[in-house]
Amino acid sequence: MMFNQKESDERNYLKEVQKKLKTALEQMQAKIDNYAREILETKRYIYENHLDLAEKAANRIAVHDSVAFGEKAIKEREKLQKLIQSPYFGRIDFAETKAKKEEALYIGVHGFADPVTAHTIIFDWRAPVSSMFYDFERGPAFYMAPLGKIEGMLTLKRQYRIRQRQMEYMIESSLNIGDEILQKELSRNSDDKMKNIVATIQREQNTSGIPLTR
Repeated sequence: MMFNQKESDERNYLKEVQKKLKTALEQMQAKIDNYAREILETKRYIYENHLDLAEKAANRIAVHDSVAFGEKAIKEREKLQKLIQSPYFGRIDFAETKAKKEEALYIGVHGFADPVTAHTIIFDWRAPVSSMFYDFERGPAFYMAPLGKIEGMLTLKRQYRIRQRQMEYMIESSLNIGDEILQKELSRNSDDKMKNIVATIQREQNTSGIPLTR
C-alpha cells in the first residue's frame, strides 16, 4: 500500500515531521546553551587563576573550540527553524531496480534525519537522489550516486505548498509545476481535462525557457 496515500495522511505526516524537527531544535538549543556556559566558565577560570603560559594556551584553545562548535550549532538551529516552517516541497516514490520495495523520498531546502533512528526523512534538494525530482517524470529514472548509477522507477511525484507550518495544498503531477497559479489550479481542480491543459502549458513553459514564478 502506498505510503501516505491520501491528503489527510500527508497532513498528519507533516505534523509528525514537525514534532521531530521541534525535538531536534530543542536539543540543538540545549547544545548552544551548553557551549555558551563552557565559554563563560573557561574565561572566568582564566581570569580568576594565575595560570602559566601552557595552561593559558590550553584554555584559550578550549574557548576557541567551544566558539567554533557553538557557531556551527547556531547554523544548524537556523536550518531547523526554516524546516519547521516549511519542511519539504516535493516527494518522489522511487523503486530501485535492485531493491525489494519502493521508498517515499521527501525533498526540502535542507536535509534532516530522525534524531532517534538517524533515518533521513527529508532529503536536501541538492542531494544526488533529489535530482530525479527535477529530471524525470513518472517512469524509468536514475541518479548518480558516489558508488555509481542507481536505476529504477518513479512511481509517484508530488509537490506541496507549506507556509507557516501549514500545508496550503498538494498536487500530484509527473511534471515540476513551478508557477504558483498553475499549482493552485491543479490542487483545486480534479478534472483530468483541466489537468492536461495546465500540464501542457507548463511543458511549453519548460521548453521555451520562460522563467517560472515562485
